[in-house]
Amino acid sequence: MFYEVFGLRKEGKLPSLVIGNLTVGGTGKTPMVMYVSNLLRDTFSMAVLSRGYGRSTKGYLELNQFSMVSAVGDEPFEIFENLDSVPVVVCENRLKGIENISNSFRDVNLVLLDDGFQHLPLKANGYLLLCNYNDPFYSDWVMPAGRLREFAFSAKNADIMVVSKCPSGLKETEANAIKARLEKYSENVFFASYKMSNPMSLNEGTSNLLQGEKVILVTGVANGLDVKNQLIGYAVEKHFNYADHKAFDVSNIKEWIGECMLLNIQNIVVTRKDAVKIQDLIRMNNIDILGVSFHEIHTEVVILFNQEKQFKNSLINLI
Repeated sequence: MFYEVFGLRKEGKLPSLVIGNLTVGGTGKTPMVMYVSNLLRDTFSMAVLSRGYGRSTKGYLELNQFSMVSAVGDEPFEIFENLDSVPVVVCENRLKGIENISNSFRDVNLVLLDDGFQHLPLKANGYLLLCNYNDPFYSDWVMPAGRLREFAFSAKNADIMVVSKCPSGLKETEANAIKARLEKYSENVFFASYKMSNPMSLNEGTSNLLQGEKVILVTGVANGLDVKNQLIGYAVEKHFNYADHKAFDVSNIKEWIGECMLLNIQNIVVTRKDAVKIQDLIRMNNIDILGVSFHEIHTEVVILFNQEKQFKNSLINLI
């Protein structure tokens, strides 16, 4: 309110679209950033800007093939690794970040902000807000009583709302009931399921894990139990479930390998966000993984009720 009353919010040097949430973690923001980037790539030349949560550095940094996860943050690194020809930068000052992007990447005409719904100095062209189907913000409380970053009425700042992590078979009657709860915040409400990918070998880049295989699961994300529940068709014998943005160390990896030897298991499944950190640790410390294979999984966004085209057009109209 302070920024609005005194006119302190500023537009960036380039058009910008914020993809954010009210809840601390667990809404599926990073997969949505990558989905939107791919969805709009035939319309805009984009860059992705993130603050780089948990990184060891400060200021503006452009990710490249020599970037370290610890220096830029796990989520920006994951985005950089999986979006072709899209610049990814980190900067806690979003206005400064957009200005530097405009100077460094002359062809960019849209900046996607991975988070930034609460970054008041920036007045973006559009705001996409995620609401977790399993934990909707309208049923939650502000921290520390709940997991909201700010009060639910802040959702009125959203131009588009996406109910994320819905069941793929969500009934329209239930969706309409949820939509009725959300329309007081935004008239543009969409629903998305988050489909789990098949496990892919980190070394070979192929899906070679057989159905029914015994695995150890490692998660350092907001909702590790959700990942376990979606890993259908594999026998999870042990789940190492860490806090979001877990900074793994050598002892963690040796513990997982030791558990594999104890249980006679040859495969460890990790999330794509965690994989980038784990690979760095193994390579930099020359860890002997004793023949154990690592496989990564990730979520893929699907807009429900055949509304992907409508969703795309709604995004374009904001810019």
